[in-house]
Amino acid sequence: MSGSLAKKLAEHLDSLILGPPTFDDLGDLPNMVVYPLFPSSLSPEPPKIITLSEGLRYGLRLSDTGQVDKAHVDNPLGTTILAGESDLLLGATQLRSMQFSCLIRPNNRTSVPVSCVEEGRPTERQAPFERTDSSPWSLRSYKIEQMAHHGEPIQLKVWKKVNSYLERAGASSKTKSIHAVYQHFATELDNLSCLFPRTSGQTGAVCAVGSNLYAEFFSDPELLEDRYDHFLRSALVEALVHPGNEVVGPERIATFFKEIVKVSINNRVLHSNGLQNGGRTLVFSGSGISASALVDDSRLIHLCAHLKCPGNASSFAGQLGDLHRQRSAWKNNRAPLAAQLEKTCNKRRKLYNDFKTKLAHSPPPQRQNGFSESRDEKGAPKGPSAHLPKPLNTNVHEFFLTLFRSS
Repeated sequence: MSGSLAKKLAEHLDSLILGPPTFDDLGDLPNMVVYPLFPSSLSPEPPKIITLSEGLRYGLRLSDTGQVDKAHVDNPLGTTILAGESDLLLGATQLRSMQFSCLIRPNNRTSVPVSCVEEGRPTERQAPFERTDSSPWSLRSYKIEQMAHHGEPIQLKVWKKVNSYLERAGASSKTKSIHAVYQHFATELDNLSCLFPRTSGQTGAVCAVGSNLYAEFFSDPELLEDRYDHFLRSALVEALVHPGNEVVGPERIATFFKEIVKVSINNRVLHSNGLQNGGRTLVFSGSGISASALVDDSRLIHLCAHLKCPGNASSFAGQLGDLHRQRSAWKNNRAPLAAQLEKTCNKRRKLYNDFKTKLAHSPPPQRQNGFSESRDEKGAPKGPSAHLPKPLNTNVHEFFLTLFRSS
């Protein structure tokens, strides 16, 4: 799979177009620049996939199993759910983080692999997770490195990483929750997020934060649209926790994707007993890169990658002229592409919203022993439920009751 993954990544990444830089014109955030990613073309059809956060809004149920490394998922919806590597699971129980990206198939009950990111809080078995957020990039890349080297994150090391990150951020939490860092910087995150708007047709972004590059890509703009605010917070909090006046320049970004492809040749395929048909997730690490890719039917669904660039950052003030020129060049040269993407996205959005409306109004499937009951054209059960025991005939039932009473 190593060579085929590298080839698949190369095909996808070569087709992406790096958009104009967005940044703080006033210079109050001099260590972060965001470059949107666009597809060279878009099909007229939107995906038949929704994100985990949307799934929770439409009726998917996510709950604590009582084990720190597993969460239970019940997907009663007639569509596939994308659970992303960045997803933080929040609810009335211990905070968890998804270990890797996967697909949860329609009408399916399963478990997903998670890591605990709130050491001081006990698990509450069967307690629901009600919403999602996004892990800070420092924790995400650390988990990916752990999985690339060991096959799964080592829980004690994850807790240690969370604790050191909270200390660095100056965020206090009695339960040592990673989410405390967002609460600590809540005002700054709200004020700064508007500097980096999402653009119609966008499928991902590369964030330059200090001496680091963070990239995230989705197969479709509709998936990014739901996760963009969380994705942005994941990178923006890094700029606040590690303040500075320098940032990696655009010339380094030009080689980033080629380096991802090169490192992906040596990858590890992740397995989970509860995810027999959840797509194929591969992780790889090396040469300063840690990355994760979810592939389904030879299609790249989700990619996230972190590149450490020590010594490659330079003064933000010194780059301002080049950044403004890149922004102007995009407006002058890429206007037709932007207009076409927006036109296609508007048509797709209507179809995608119709698709989700049907999900919201479709009746839940009848289930027996965890299976969805399906019937043939005559109304008779088929599939696993067809082999379940049937109730006894009333006369036979009475015969056995009489027999047992007289014995």
